[in-house]
Amino acid sequence: MTPKSPAQSCSLGAVSVRSAGARGDGLTLDTAAAQTLIDRCGEAGGGVVRFPPGTYLSGTLRMRSNVGLHLDAGARLLAAPNLEAFAEVCKTPHGNHPGRIHALLWAEGVENVVVQGAGVIDGGRPGPLTIPESAALTFRPTLVFYRNCRNVRFLDVTLANSDMWTLHLQRCVDVMVRGVTIRNNPRRINSDGIDPDGCRNVVISDCAIVAGDDCICIKSTEGDPCENIVVSNCVLSTTCAALKIGTEALGPIRNVAFNNCVIHNTNVALALYMKDGSVYENMLFSNMVIESSNQFPILVDNTPRDYRAPTRGRVRNIAFENLVVSSPGRCCVEGLPDAPIENIAFRNVTWNATGPLLTEKIRKPAGSRRTVRDPNAVEHIGRPYHFVAVNVEDLEVSGFRLYDRVPPGGGSPARGFCYLKNVRRAVLERLRILPPGAGVEPLQCADCSDVRHDASLQSAANEG
Repeated sequence: MTPKSPAQSCSLGAVSVRSAGARGDGLTLDTAAAQTLIDRCGEAGGGVVRFPPGTYLSGTLRMRSNVGLHLDAGARLLAAPNLEAFAEVCKTPHGNHPGRIHALLWAEGVENVVVQGAGVIDGGRPGPLTIPESAALTFRPTLVFYRNCRNVRFLDVTLANSDMWTLHLQRCVDVMVRGVTIRNNPRRINSDGIDPDGCRNVVISDCAIVAGDDCICIKSTEGDPCENIVVSNCVLSTTCAALKIGTEALGPIRNVAFNNCVIHNTNVALALYMKDGSVYENMLFSNMVIESSNQFPILVDNTPRDYRAPTRGRVRNIAFENLVVSSPGRCCVEGLPDAPIENIAFRNVTWNATGPLLTEKIRKPAGSRRTVRDPNAVEHIGRPYHFVAVNVEDLEVSGFRLYDRVPPGGGSPARGFCYLKNVRRAVLERLRILPPGAGVEPLQCADCSDVRHDASLQSAANEG
């Protein structure tokens, strides 16, 4: 019986890259063999390209419609270390080195593509990388870059040691990322986990991510709407932000739900950074356990990227519900006088303050190095309050329990509960602060109107 060609095998099911000549020895460049098989499968109408156990050194592999990659347990697709093995897949104004993107896995305008299996896709950059060191590099490939694709799946596979963004999805529709593990060096700058960028209908679930930049970051770098996003059942750790909206957001981001996540060993936990004048709306952060080291683990910030040429974005219809937070820090919500944060709620939050309240020479996280701060701006976060809201319309804080967990002798000054500046229509109810902030009023308002609170706020100050 005549053996089937790779193309014939692809039309019937999975075929091993070894049948096309891949060595899998970690030394031989297997790009040509793997790409040949991907192309033949695409021409045959689809199929699965299988990587059996081994280490497959490769440059850029371009995906085709109806073609899947399956990495067996023990299989490692390893990025080659040299620029010559990589194609420049597109131009970009963003990233650490604006102008170009290189990627190990690249897909452009394809549909029905899947990457799955118990193997590893490895960027080959396991070490730390500082900001000054990164500025000196001229080649930093993204691990996966898909653009203008439909029906995209990443299932169960491990992505590791990425040099830049790990999984960058731009203008993709109908995306599922499920059961994926991402393991990057937490000290490697710019090694984001997952970046849906101008995408629609995205489900990210059951993932475990350690990143040297944002774990999951929703973006719109070229002005495309990013909408209908669900992130659930994930475990996240990073030196930057775990779940982040922005900062690069030229187009609207809306209809986003983050649910059932554990965030640990992390800097900023939940952050919305409005910098580029778009719209963030209809977002829910719910059912989370958070451990953060930052002074502002939860931050909603509508301040321009450059105060000299300010943009006015809109942030509205945001809810945080059922959170347990352990952090030395506090919560900040800040809009602009002519672009306030609109309709924002914090419900059923338990906050364990694990470190002293800092007010001297403190700044909010900027969210990006590409920002120019106003040197004359008032830093409202210098107030000794746990919850700071500035330039907000329609604020609800209910069922918020604040516990001071600083060990005796930790030097934590008394903290009031809430400082409001230029807030219109606020409801504060069912609050508990233990121990109370002796000598500090539980609520301070400046230039506010229609602020209502129940007896729990005053009784909290009288306890103990």
